[in-house]
Order: sequence, then structure tokens, then C-alpha cells
Amino acid sequence: MIRIYYVPCRKQTREYRLIRQGLLNNPRVKLVCSEEKSDFVFLFYSVLEDNPHLRKAFPPHKTVFIDYCDKPRWVHPIKCLAYFKRSWVEMMVKGNHVVKEPIPRPSNFYPLTMAIMDEFIIDGDMERDVALSCTLRARKQRFNREQVLILLRGMHIQGKLQIGEFNREGARGFDGPLMREYFRLLRRSRIVVTCNPSKWEGDHRTWEAFASGALVFVDRTYTPMAHPLIDGEHCVIYETSNRGLMKLAHRILYFLENPVQAEAIAKAGYDFTMKYHRASNRIDEILERIL
Repeated sequence: MIRIYYVPCRKQTREYRLIRQGLLNNPRVKLVCSEEKSDFVFLFYSVLEDNPHLRKAFPPHKTVFIDYCDKPRWVHPIKCLAYFKRSWVEMMVKGNHVVKEPIPRPSNFYPLTMAIMDEFIIDGDMERDVALSCTLRARKQRFNREQVLILLRGMHIQGKLQIGEFNREGARGFDGPLMREYFRLLRRSRIVVTCNPSKWEGDHRTWEAFASGALVFVDRTYTPMAHPLIDGEHCVIYETSNRGLMKLAHRILYFLENPVQAEAIAKAGYDFTMKYHRASNRIDEILERIL
């Protein structure tokens, strides 16, 4: 067993809990209560907001720093064995959408995406009575997410739809009834369209969508990923350029009219992500780098 001390955090965000859930669910890991008893110290970046002295509290050769900060260019100066960063690529505005480019990183830096959490999963059979859902929030700057919403609202899609923000509870009510209703909405949907934020890459929405078992439409990501998603096999991947959004509209209509193909890809995507993209899988990815 690999003994890990996960440094406690006063403000336990969903991201902090994701890593903790992965550690608890990973059969290779035993959580211990102190650095002295550990093989490695996992230090989540937000812990340092309340305890800046912890930056130098642990031996660098056993410290694993987990940076889930939204800002791609933000890097903590901590000395550590390995630095895992979620926002891996830089976002740049090009016309009415955002393009992504990799940022050079030191040799001990590694990408680490989010994952399916246990809370995202709604067990039991539910009728898929919603043809399409896209619960992105609108913003004044009409970049990637806003362009997707504009496109969907302009399409003539038959059936029950949910286009636009579904609830405002968000992370504050992660375990609350509105979030459970949101997860049920995804579970009732045949197609879920999602898109990464315009200022960073990597969000919970992508993995919430896959956990629902719907056919997921998601914009192309450039963060390296173990077991990458394959377009047309696990999901439908689109570009956020004008041409890419036109193609997105055609593919949505195609899969609405061809439900057998849509269901086959949806099932493959669900099986694939449940096997390779749970919280415990992210811990395996970390361990493969540090052992």
C-alpha cells in the first residue's frame, strides 16, 4: 500500500473533494494522518490560501502539488517532487471564439483533468424524455459557450429541450436537491451538449455529462489525457469556430434522427469513462508519474 497524507483543507471545494474521493476509492492507497507516516504528501493548491506556511512545511522530495486553479499561467513557486496542473493550455480570443495553445512547462509538471465523481451518478432506469439538454450559463462576452447557446436556440429541434442554465445552486449546493435534479435532467437526456469555459480548459460539466449515459457533444480539448476520448466512438467532438459550429448543428440533427447510432456511441462513452475517468483513475495517473 502507498501511504499518502492528504493535507486537510478548511474550504473543501468540489475539486478538493474529487482528489480525496479518488484517494479513498483507490485500492493502492492508504490515507495516513501525518507527513511522518506517509510515503507522499498530497498538497492541494487552495490549502495554502489559509496556511501559507505549509509551502515549506513538507520535504520537496515527497510533496505532490495539485493545482486545480482556473488560471493557465498561474504557477505556485513551491518546491515539489511533481506538480499536477489542471488548466494546461492558454486560451486566446480569435474573432468570436477562443483558440487554445499549449504552454511550455517544467519537466516535473504534468496535466491532470477533472473526473467523474460518485455524486454525478444517478442509479436506476429513467426514461430519456428530453431530446437535448445544454445547461451552459450565458455571459456578455459571446465566446465559446455563448456561441453554442446561440446556435442551439436558433435550431428547430423537435421534442423536449433544456437550453440554458438549469439551476443556480452550483458548487455551494453540491449535495443539495437542485443539483440532484440537475443530474436527473442529464440522466433523462438523449443528447447533452457541453463546452469548456472560455478562459480555461477543464470543467466538471464534461464528466457530469458522461456520467449521465447520454450522447455527449463536447468541444475539442488540448490538455494531454490518459485514455483520450475519441470522436465518433465515445462522444461527438466539435470545433468552436464558425465552421465547426455549423458542423455541430448538422451532427446534432443527424444523431437525433439516428437514435440507434446515438445510443451505441452513448453507451460506449459511458462504459469508457466509467472505466478510465473516475476520481480513482486520476490518482492512478499521479502514482504512475511519481513511483
